[in-house]
Amino acid sequence: MPDNGVYKQLAEMIAREDEVGMPLMPSLVRVVSLQFTPEEAALALNVHIAGVTLSQLAEKTGLEPAPLKAKLLRMADHGTIVYDPAEENPVYRVVGMVAGGLTETGLWGGIRFPYTVELGKAVRILLKDHAETALAQLGFGYTPVWAAQAALPEDALPSENLAEAIKEAGHWSVSPCPCRLSQALVDPTNPCKHILPTCMHTGALSRWAVKHGMARELTYEQALEQLRRCNEDGLVHTINIYGQICNCCTDCCAIFHTFKRGAPTFVPSPFAAKADEDLCNACADCADRCPVNAIQVNGHAVVDQAACIGCGVCVPSCQTKAMALSRRV
Repeated sequence: MPDNGVYKQLAEMIAREDEVGMPLMPSLVRVVSLQFTPEEAALALNVHIAGVTLSQLAEKTGLEPAPLKAKLLRMADHGTIVYDPAEENPVYRVVGMVAGGLTETGLWGGIRFPYTVELGKAVRILLKDHAETALAQLGFGYTPVWAAQAALPEDALPSENLAEAIKEAGHWSVSPCPCRLSQALVDPTNPCKHILPTCMHTGALSRWAVKHGMARELTYEQALEQLRRCNEDGLVHTINIYGQICNCCTDCCAIFHTFKRGAPTFVPSPFAAKADEDLCNACADCADRCPVNAIQVNGHAVVDQAACIGCGVCVPSCQTKAMALSRRV
């Protein structure tokens, strides 16, 4: 690997400065080496995750602003430098590990660069390592769950409604899910069965992702339709942090990887599912769809309220309308 020293330095910086971070591991160094040239890695060491303005970086490096900006924008094309394109004098930041991190941004645009296939395979390993060595070790739930729009009860507050939470963002977009894309690249014979374009962005993150070819812009109405499709496909709306919305599955999602290891992964929505015994026909579709195995069917569906994360994945498949979400007691 060329210039492994500068890549290790950059990986160490990311591991140290990232909000969640992770131990310095070969998988992180590998992803860094694929997404940054040695020159870009050296420049990133002056940018940091906290970020700098163009004038600050020019002063630090002694480089002229115009060619320096061109370098930063080229790195943004590759998903390694993030900023808000709407700002006149933006802060440029090195992409870290969470909420639009190195496990995601390099794959958001699909297969775009000569190294993308190898990056996808490397990301698959990094996703697992990050889930096991950082996320699963937090000791508390770190992933907010949002109830699906179609399943929201009438007493849901605007702050509990994902559609309302993203309404004023001003910009919306969608990208291929890096978890599913990396799984397909690693094992083409065993791809995830769920739809691929499910990684959603809002606000500044969305503006950046669209400008640099990593996402397809949506209207607000199209964003809501995409969320509806994800719910019907059995995906769980999560996060909505730093402008990123994940739609997670149990097949290949890093978040569910931590859950399967027994970690306290999810922050449940304020609601939980419950079946109307009189309407339930015991078809067990809800149990089959439940991502956390909170539903048992014996004569009728019974929901373990403590285990339920309140995602509403069970609701759209219920043909008799027996399943619904209600506020937790």
